[in-house]
Amino acid sequence: GLVCDDYFVPALEEMSERYQITEDVAGATFMAAGGSAPEFFTSLMGVTVSKTDVGFGTIVGSAVFNVLFVIGVCGVFAKETLELTWWPLFRDCN
Repeated sequence: GLVCDDYFVPALEEMSERYQITEDVAGATFMAAGGSAPEFFTSLMGVTVSKTDVGFGTIVGSAVFNVLFVIGVCGVFAKETLELTWWPLFRDCN
């Protein structure tokens, strides 16, 4: 939490101001990039350095796991029944 508070948030605010991006769009975009960066670099190293078959499947599989796992854990630890809608999954498919 300290690294995020001390470095990531101020950097995100600076990029938002510099590129004139609203904070919610910048947060969603850069948080998504930051969350997928480990899988991207693992796949990049696997394909270019070690010449293995890791690649697109690693990124997609990890993204699916992250989405389902986070939603599942939130549901398990929620103190009340959660009502889920399709909006978070399909809001960008216009």
